[in-house]
Amino acid sequence: MLASPLRTDRWFKLPPAEHVRGELRVARARGMLMAVAAVIGIFAGIATGLFAHAIRFVQIVRFRGGEVASALFGSEHAAWFARFRDGLLHAHWHLEFLLLALLGMAFVLGVEALRPRLPARYSQVEVQRVRAIVLAGSFGLVLYYPLLLLSTFNASFQAPGSSLLAYVLAAPTWLRVSSPMVGAALAALLVRYVSPESGGHGVVEVIEAVHGRKELRGRVAVWKSLAAGLVIGSGGSAGREGPVVHLGGAVASRLCRVLGLSRRDATLLLACGAGAGIAASFNAPLAGAMFALEIVLGDFGAHRFAPIVLACVTATATSHALLGDLTELAPIHWQLQHGWEIAAFLVLGICAGGVGVIYVRALHGAEEVFKGALRADGSSRLGAVGRTLAKMNAPARAALGGLGVGLIGLAVPRVLGTGVESMNAALGGQLALSALLLALLFKLLATVCTLGSGSPGGSFFPAVFLGAMLGGAFSHGIDLLAPGSGAAAAPLTGAMMVFELTASSQIILPLLVACGAAAAVVQWRLGASMYALGARRRGVRLPSNGFTLAELDVAQALDAAPPVAASLSRAQLLELVAHDRHAAHPVVDESGIAMGLLVQRELRRALLDPALPASATALDLMRKGEPVCTLDDDLDEALQRLSSAGVSEALVIDRETRKPLGVITREAILDTWRRSAGAPARPVAHEPA
Repeated sequence: MLASPLRTDRWFKLPPAEHVRGELRVARARGMLMAVAAVIGIFAGIATGLFAHAIRFVQIVRFRGGEVASALFGSEHAAWFARFRDGLLHAHWHLEFLLLALLGMAFVLGVEALRPRLPARYSQVEVQRVRAIVLAGSFGLVLYYPLLLLSTFNASFQAPGSSLLAYVLAAPTWLRVSSPMVGAALAALLVRYVSPESGGHGVVEVIEAVHGRKELRGRVAVWKSLAAGLVIGSGGSAGREGPVVHLGGAVASRLCRVLGLSRRDATLLLACGAGAGIAASFNAPLAGAMFALEIVLGDFGAHRFAPIVLACVTATATSHALLGDLTELAPIHWQLQHGWEIAAFLVLGICAGGVGVIYVRALHGAEEVFKGALRADGSSRLGAVGRTLAKMNAPARAALGGLGVGLIGLAVPRVLGTGVESMNAALGGQLALSALLLALLFKLLATVCTLGSGSPGGSFFPAVFLGAMLGGAFSHGIDLLAPGSGAAAAPLTGAMMVFELTASSQIILPLLVACGAAAAVVQWRLGASMYALGARRRGVRLPSNGFTLAELDVAQALDAAPPVAASLSRAQLLELVAHDRHAAHPVVDESGIAMGLLVQRELRRALLDPALPASATALDLMRKGEPVCTLDDDLDEALQRLSSAGVSEALVIDRETRKPLGVITREAILDTWRRSAGAPARPVAHEPA
């Protein structure tokens, strides 16, 4: 007999029509999420370009200020204006962006006019969200034109191939010393009197927002970018990735608030903004995606991958289309010659991990020093110097740090700014061993002075610089080169970034080896990455990257407590309680077969009961029945059995012989999971008698 066609409830809980409508709503929501990710990528690509050119603008004004003043207000004005005008005439105006923005505005106006006549299946919330997404995308495209004006202005003063290092070498001594100090002081004044929330490095703030501890505001991100631009453009030793990540996260946060998205979607889109900022900044979409998944989210869930990749690819495509190929590191051509080279890269990675540990500890130590290294009672570990530092306001401390950077840069100018010129020289094998070691040491000191004194800027790219100098020095011994550092404890992000920046497919294998070893050393010595440590200092605990309970088995949490005979007398039980440290013991019969479980906590209470007969044995006091586990059960299943039985201990037996192997407890399960995540296990405290 044929089954009735009306029995659709066997497969669907909803009637077919409602089920289809539900599926369509889910598809529209997913499509909207992808559209928002693409818009975030557009914003990140253009905002990153604006930030990069703002840094270049500061460099030109700081180190070529006389020429700028003469061109704008002096005798060179006519010649400069002619160059500027020619630059605008020959610029790529991309009028299609303006056309798309106008079409977007027309679409928004049309939707608004047709809203009362739209079909009922389109809710008002969905219509408003589509309008907001299109409007945001249109505004993002229009932002290209301020970027075009700024880049043309910079080009009118910038000779081809000029860089911060060239500006510094051509500047007088007083300017080389004072420029980082002035830039840091101006940035600190901006933070203190205009936007107090704009301090910090940028990435940790985004991690706070992702984990629900902070809200990212667009105004704060703009002021942070301006302050960081002053610091980096004036020669401060910091990376531009921190403010860029903050910018991308702020764009995502703003869109989420406007669209009224759920907390889950907002978290994902914040990571999209952070990854898109990295991708656009370094022209590295894979590295941006890995950064978002590995550092910001700490989660490689498949459902998160598509929006993050879309945002990173869109950001990179936007940056590449508007600004050209901005890969800052020169391409290299390298190939693996011998298998033993992998062992050399393993050694290099371990050394890089050691440098990463020193870098993170020095950075956190410098932050304490510039605040006076105060004890809990208010005294300073640095004596009078510490008390003086503690009394200084933030701009004065930043200026002091900037002065230190200027003095260091006077001796080793390669450490100023991001230092990408020196990294290219190291990649090309153009630096002597002494120059590499000096750059490594003094870049560490300059970065510590810049970021430790409170100036805004990124801490990731300086770590990459240190790794590059270490790799260059290492290459002088074995004729190899592999830039990278493990301070971020994110091997996939580091490997993908250097792979994309250098445009070398051959380098990926040694990169993975070196970055993995470096990250392992940092994880071993510090227990977390520099971003996770920074988040912990702000009271944010990141989710563990360890195994889930279902991926761990009972054998890993087993307490091999020796079995006791069922005939054990009361006197023998008292002696067991007095000297035993196990939570429980299996109880066996004469043939060694498990009969039950003797739990220490319950045994103590029973032995203290005056009503307990003197003839009581272990058989009388043991716990009979479930739960029982075997060695190949996973810990998730074991925990469910404990919860179902309402107990904290379970007997572990051999599946074939039924003989006891030990016990497993809730505390042991927790400690095993903690160890798998890299955290120290807590000692198990038994309940006192």
